[in-house]
Amino acid sequence: MILLNLIPFTVSTWLGLFLLARGSHPRLRLAALGLLFYAAALATHDPNISLALRLLPPILWVGAILYLDQRVTDKHLTLFMLWKWILLPVTLLLIGFFLINTFAASTSPFIWISLFIGLTPLFWTLMLIQDFISLLRPKQAAGVLFTATLFFALGEAFLLLPVDWFPQQYALPAIGIDLLFLGICIAWFDAFDEGETFLPDMMRSFVLTVIIVLIFAGQVGFMIAIQTGLTKGMKILLTTTIFASVLISVFGNRLQNKLDDLAFARLPSVRDARTRLQTESTILSRKDAKLDLSTLSEEQRSRLTRRALSHFGDLTRLASSPLTQLPVIESRLKTRHTPDTTLDRASELKSLLTESILKLKPQTNKLFDTTDEWRFYNALFFPYVAGLHPYSRNQERDLASHEKEAINWFQAFVPERTLHNWQNAGAKLIATDLWESNF
Repeated sequence: MILLNLIPFTVSTWLGLFLLARGSHPRLRLAALGLLFYAAALATHDPNISLALRLLPPILWVGAILYLDQRVTDKHLTLFMLWKWILLPVTLLLIGFFLINTFAASTSPFIWISLFIGLTPLFWTLMLIQDFISLLRPKQAAGVLFTATLFFALGEAFLLLPVDWFPQQYALPAIGIDLLFLGICIAWFDAFDEGETFLPDMMRSFVLTVIIVLIFAGQVGFMIAIQTGLTKGMKILLTTTIFASVLISVFGNRLQNKLDDLAFARLPSVRDARTRLQTESTILSRKDAKLDLSTLSEEQRSRLTRRALSHFGDLTRLASSPLTQLPVIESRLKTRHTPDTTLDRASELKSLLTESILKLKPQTNKLFDTTDEWRFYNALFFPYVAGLHPYSRNQERDLASHEKEAINWFQAFVPERTLHNWQNAGAKLIATDLWESNF
């Protein structure tokens, strides 16, 4: 039975941490948290705590599905707002209350509340499958996603309402298979949206995780088998060793960068060279070599441009954008006699995007205005080029007078959803300008 739990625990922990390492988009974070809470439910020894933790994965997965594409969110805004402002907060409060009273004699009311809160939104998303499949790309992943969602919902129902013909001890590990497919689908959608590939990176991470877990956790398991037996303390040691092994395998590069900062503090050239090499190797594993920019549709061009703009302030994430392969970038690097490296291409793409955004500015000496002809320029320039946070009261630096005017205007007259729509429309204009200059 311990092996039946340890395998899904290891795989779920790895996939959850892998998704966290892939990026910061809400769909990735919610999917990752769902997997990690499921892993925690497997690892805990208290059935009451396990029951409480099992309530979170369904709620988090509904959020991950709703965050897959902004068009999905816009089309089903009522469901999104219900999830964000009612289901998620109520679930967290309910779990907190239950954990405080975890030694209560009866948990049956909690089971029924869990069934309603946890499974209702899951089945609700299944009713929207036709709308989702028509919007989400790639369609193959959409089909797998909602098939897995159906089996995940059924598995959760078996956990909350045990039936005689399906033993309870097998139900929780079994839904790990559904969660595995769900997590892979989320990574698939995210990679498609970013114009990246995820399979080579995922397989490398998985193989490395298996090797490290076998080396370190295998020693603990061997000691359990030949001497100590499966005591409570050894079980905890085995679980924590597996978690630490997975953590090191997924975030090993980041840990190495931190160690380099210490080891080569007095050798900045060596430190920077090592950081550059590690960054470029990470980016290369995410690039889709089969993507042909010249054959992309208008929708694909706009999507990739929008994603590149969202990574404007993060050179490492921008470096993995397919737009770094635009022909004009290579010619600009040659003209300036700049090395043709991954990060140099990212810097050049950032300059190219800046130039395209500045073309949207009306021909006037003003630095800011609120007329309609300024909307796309304002929506792209101030959040990305200027690096302002339109809806934050505390900016990271002192603002010029026109930047303060822009912030006040955004906060007073431009709702966040409106800004998002303007940024999408502006991205289409930027994409058109880029492709006209290259193909």
